[in-house]
Amino acid sequence: MLIHRYAGSALGGSDCEEWQPGLLHQPVNSLSSLAYVAAGLWIATRWGTDRADRVTAVVFGAAVLSIGVGSLLYHGPQWPGSAVVHDATIPSAVLFITVNDLALLRGWGLHRQMTTYAMAVAAACLLAVVLPASSGTVVALSAVSAVAAEAMLVRRRRDHSARAALLLAGTLLAAALAGLAGRTGSPLCRPHSLLQGHALWHVLTAAALLQWHRLRAEGKAGRSRPLRPTR
Repeated sequence: MLIHRYAGSALGGSDCEEWQPGLLHQPVNSLSSLAYVAAGLWIATRWGTDRADRVTAVVFGAAVLSIGVGSLLYHGPQWPGSAVVHDATIPSAVLFITVNDLALLRGWGLHRQMTTYAMAVAAACLLAVVLPASSGTVVALSAVSAVAAEAMLVRRRRDHSARAALLLAGTLLAAALAGLAGRTGSPLCRPHSLLQGHALWHVLTAAALLQWHRLRAEGKAGRSRPLRPTR
């Protein structure tokens, strides 16, 4: 259970770490949010060889970085509007994966892909503002759509190495376990500890998004590589 006296109103109350006065009310969860910022900057500055690669890298990198900003505000200063920013940015990166996979499956051009993505993110942001209670549902639906799109893409094409895909799956599994361990009321919840499960969730999901980006680049390189002539 949350032990501070603001349990009913403070943000991050379900994420175990004790609320503290100051600029960063949950210091460990706040600082671990910077993993998204680092991952987003790395993605945005690792451009591909053509315009489409550059645009998608910058857009996806910005989406990942925005999660870090929203999470930092949510667990840190908790200014008015922090919860809306937090809830609106989380689906942004996940929806990018969904739209990117659909674009590959259906042969969309860059303009159609970016337009569809912008509309999806706008809808998610609108729901976060108008119906804050729906944020959990929006995130869950975004995740389900990304998993479904990835499954269809894997079934249709063989762009990724099995080792890299297994590494990504392992990272996501570890992130899920860390997220559960870092919930308030979990047997592993230690509000005063520097080791926070929710902070580990931040780091591992940031790593998973980075791994997905690398898989995407690897897949495109594989598709562009000329086939060996058959004898």
